[in-house]
Amino acid sequence: MSRSGLFELDSDGRTSLFDAAGSGDIETVRRMIFSLTGTGMSCQRLSLIGVKDTSGLTAADLAERNGHKEIADLLRSEQMRMEFFE
Repeated sequence: MSRSGLFELDSDGRTSLFDAAGSGDIETVRRMIFSLTGTGMSCQRLSLIGVKDTSGLTAADLAERNGHKEIADLLRSEQMRMEFFE
């Protein structure tokens, strides 16, 4: 998947990160977020992690809701780290 493809939204406003996080695929989640730059004025990684769907949920929220705490923790810790350095 191309980097720009990571930001494509479905009809629920969800990216492919939501699919991977919601299904518990931690390796795909890692591959997706760490394929993006994590620093600079327009941090792609932070932008992807911060996407909210039409219900107001993030991929971390969906992962947690589906019982994938490790993924939710990874996404939230990475989001906090990126926000700290931005």
